[in-house]
This record gives sequence, structure tokens and C-alpha cells, in this order.
Amino acid sequence: MTWFDLSVPLRTGMPVYPGDPEVRIASALTVEADGANVLSLAMGSHSGTHADAPLHVGDGWAALDELPLSLFGGVAEIVDIRGVARGGAITAAQLAGIAPAGMTGNPGEPGNPARILLLHTGCAAAWGTDEYLKHPWLDAAAAQLIVDRGYRAVGLDALSVDPSSPGASDGKPADGSFPAHAILAGNGCIIVENLTGLEQVQRAREAGSDVEVFLFPLNIPGADGAPIRAVARRLPAPELQPAVLYPTALQPTVIRALSRQEVQDAADRLVAAFAATDTEAYFAAFSPQATFIFHPEAQSLGSRSAYRALWDNWLAGGWRVLECRSSEQDIQLLGATAVFSHRVATTVQIDREGGRDTSDERETIIFSRAPDGSIVCVHEHLSACPQ
Repeated sequence: MTWFDLSVPLRTGMPVYPGDPEVRIASALTVEADGANVLSLAMGSHSGTHADAPLHVGDGWAALDELPLSLFGGVAEIVDIRGVARGGAITAAQLAGIAPAGMTGNPGEPGNPARILLLHTGCAAAWGTDEYLKHPWLDAAAAQLIVDRGYRAVGLDALSVDPSSPGASDGKPADGSFPAHAILAGNGCIIVENLTGLEQVQRAREAGSDVEVFLFPLNIPGADGAPIRAVARRLPAPELQPAVLYPTALQPTVIRALSRQEVQDAADRLVAAFAATDTEAYFAAFSPQATFIFHPEAQSLGSRSAYRALWDNWLAGGWRVLECRSSEQDIQLLGATAVFSHRVATTVQIDREGGRDTSDERETIIFSRAPDGSIVCVHEHLSACPQ
């Protein structure tokens, strides 16, 4: 089993958030003089890789020891946002493709989110330099999206989820508040900052492996935050199950069967990317060989690239999605393939003058597990709802 260390080492004089207590580590006892080695530690509660409790930004909100331990461990959902400019905002559109957090426990019973969200900013490479202060940060809409998707733990390889430097594109609010902290913490979400090594998690996920993350803080009663030893491990692949045989153009003859949750997550990501007009995330959800039948189009589209060309033409004319609501969802599992159907109500801007159009349609999407283990759409059929 492969383990990943996601924590920065605690050292005297290490970087801290501006104004926080400095870290001081020194010898207190020695074997030679006292019969044992003991270190003296002096630091703030937010030193190094650490977890923020809701109490950090709200008096009366939960301290770390008041939160269930299950919040501090889960399967990683990682987003590569290394393309966001240093000091720039991470927007809701850039996070639109994240899967819902899901829940542990049995249906109908209380549980906790099954996933932990990790934001890979790439800022860990600047640790120990002034550039580390110029990191991407969550705008209010992005923080709210994370909460709305059910996450109650979010971590990033940066100093804060809010701006830390006057060089940030929008800077800190004039009143000195921390909007992203307030939204996340106000909804019971723990925040983990100063992670490192997230490229290890990302590579494992891209290779098709699930990764389990552990973010357990020191047990300090009433703490607003505490250092953690953040670690992760690559989970073994589930045991292969025979799947129904389908044409080889779609999948191998034997491949791991899809679960209902996997299909739901894939559909949610697809709908969210479409709703955000997030071109890259949207088309990443389709197989290159995917086919499309859309009732407003005279001919079917025989590939992802054909649909992308049509989409790009729409965008050039000022088209974009303003709202997309999915309802009446149904999932039919067929081994390594699944049929997802739903009713979709959409409002779009159709031109640069702000013209709008609304539609009420039925959609059927065929999902299949790709050879690399990912789940992709291989066929989409859109029909108008009967009047």
C-alpha cells in the first residue's frame, strides 16, 4: 500500500501567517544531562499544516474537539487549479465539476460526508518564500458551492482560503473579514491549510485509484485550530466483477461494474459543468467516440469533436447557459454501462444582445467505464418533453 505525506515539517523559524506566533523548537532535556531527550515546543494553533475549526472565525462556533472524528478522514476529491493566477480568485465556475461529497452510513440514517475536497494550487513549491503569500483564494460563490455540494472538510496547498497578500487581485475586504472562512466555517466545515505533496494524490487519481486522506488534529480541548500530520494512501482497486458484454468500441468485454453512486456522481459532474458553461470540464466528461442526438439539430453528431465544433460556434455567437435544473432522475445499471435519464429545464443566453430561450426536455445519457477506470458518457439523446 502506498502512503503519501502531505504535511510540511515543523521547524524553528518556519513560515507562519503574518501576525501569528513564531515557531520555536528547542531542546529541554537531554539523555546526557537528564536521562531522556525532550523538546520544548512553542507555536500558534495554526502553525504548519493545520486544521481550522469553525471557532477560528466565529465565537460560539464549534471547537475542533466538538467535531466528529469522521470529518477528518475520507476519500479525496481533488481539483487541479494550478492554472489560477497567483493572488487570483478561485471561482465557482472553476469548481463546477466537483462531485457531491456523498454520505457515509446507511440510507436514511445520520452520517457524514464521504469525501474530502483538496484544491491543488501548486503554491507548495513557493513555501518559505515571499511568493507563498500570493496564493489563489476562494471567492464567496466558490466557498458556497463547496458547502452546497456537501463538503465539510476542504484542504489546499496554500496559506489560506482567503487572500493573504495586498497583491491579491481583490485584496482583503476593507473590514478585515474573511468571507471564505466565514462561509465554510459557518456551515460546520473544517479548513486545512499549508498542505504539500498534492501532486502525489492527483497522479494516483489520474491513474484511476481512489485515495483516502487523514487530517487528524491534536486533541486540544476548546481549540480554534491545531497542527496536523496530513497523510493519504492509495486504496486498492475493488475486486473485478464480470460485466455484461457490449461492443468493443464502447468497452472491453470484462471490466468492473458501475455502482449507482458512481453513475450519479458522473451525471452530477456533467450537469454542473454544462450549467456553468465550463467547456473543458464538460467535454472531458465525454468519450472521444461519443455520439449525440439532439432534437433541434437536423443531423446526429458522430463524435465529441463534432459536438465541440458546434458548441464553439454557439459560444462565438454569445450563447451561454444561465440556468440548468435536473429532476426526475433515474439510473439503470447494466454492468460496466449504465443508462441515466432525467428531465432538464434550461435557460440560455442566445446572443450578445442578451436574448434568452428556455427549454423543457428529456435526456438519456449512456455512461461506460473507460479502460483507465474513469466513467465517461458514450451517447446522449435529447428530446423535447411532450406538451
